[in-house]
Amino acid sequence: MAWPDLDPHVRIRWDGAASTLEPLAGLSLNYSTSDLPSRRCLGHKPFRGGNWVDCDNDPLPDGRTCDRCAANDATFASQLHHAHTRGRAELDKSVLQHLDKANELYLAVFGDGSLKVGTSTAPRLRTRLTEQGAWRARVVATASDGFAVRSIEDRVTTALGLPQAVSMRRKLTGLERPRPMVELERELDLWTERVHELVDSSGDDRLTSVAVDWEGRPANASLPMLLAYPRSPAVGNHALEFVDAVGRAVIARRPDGADRFVFDLQALYGIELTLGDHEPDELTIQDSLF
Repeated sequence: MAWPDLDPHVRIRWDGAASTLEPLAGLSLNYSTSDLPSRRCLGHKPFRGGNWVDCDNDPLPDGRTCDRCAANDATFASQLHHAHTRGRAELDKSVLQHLDKANELYLAVFGDGSLKVGTSTAPRLRTRLTEQGAWRARVVATASDGFAVRSIEDRVTTALGLPQAVSMRRKLTGLERPRPMVELERELDLWTERVHELVDSSGDDRLTSVAVDWEGRPANASLPMLLAYPRSPAVGNHALEFVDAVGRAVIARRPDGADRFVFDLQALYGIELTLGDHEPDELTIQDSLF
């Protein structure tokens, strides 16, 4: 998934050609896969910058990329996440350039009420929150550099028990059975107060407490009732018309029905689909038990 201009796009390789980013909304796929579908490495974006690199290697047995592409992804992520615990001489130049920018500490809340703490540079904040599928968020502190913001992020997790990630399962639950928005905003207010107390008592003059709200895409606030897609989209025959996305969760309908289904697009990452005029497998929808 990618979000240019905050609209959902998916990267697709048609018949072995170079991959392209396609708008998700309006995309229709009629496809079939085997019980053990063929997979290909997803490729990678060079961590020092550049265009997406397609890859024809087989992915690692427990992953979605090959060892070469996985190493590229891990190098930048590892250096960035642990940068505040290392000396500057140990870090790649591109990581240092990123960390020398002003950063923001934010709290993000999801449809089920789960809440996380995270960091971002100001220009990337809206895209980052959209990628994560946040429903509401609040910038709670600004930092003069990425070292300071990651230090306070870790302190929020250690001292207050607030996680730095929310599972996809929880995000899907929030889309299928969302809590009232007023409850989500109440959670943000409660945790903002706690984080501000921690920031203000830190004695770090690189940090400043703020409170700047962010609202998710309109889809988050006005979604129709969504049903969990009752089959694995990676196995069997499927006919899907994609409507929208919330983070990595995609919303789709069948051409012959009005129900809106939601599932994790990662289920299709790297899978070779056989396109055609396939009769889609029957769906059995069970009522939720409360």
